[in-house]
Amino acid sequence: MNDTDFTSETPDTAQLKRDFAKLRASLDAVKDKLGTNAHDILDRVSDFIDSSHLGGRIDNIEDELTRLGGKLKDSGRNAAARVESEVTAKPLASVAIAFGIGLLAASLLRRR
Repeated sequence: MNDTDFTSETPDTAQLKRDFAKLRASLDAVKDKLGTNAHDILDRVSDFIDSSHLGGRIDNIEDELTRLGGKLKDSGRNAAARVESEVTAKPLASVAIAFGIGLLAASLLRRR
């Protein structure tokens, strides 16, 4: 049976331990550098947004979009109400118009 002593350190294992320690130190340095770079980039982006007043501009755009969306909803409701009142006032004409539009659409789709 082979009585190998695993607790003693050979020159190869000592060299491997040193190499591994160097690698670990290099990786720690890279990690620190990446963290610093990411922090610097975030600071620069934040400074740019603050200096160019992009935050205020974005808020203004959001407000304008909200206002326009409200106007669009109101226009849609008004148009639907007008169509409903016309259909209620002239039901026979509305049915004839819908039938004509259906025939036109069918003939256009059939040609393809």
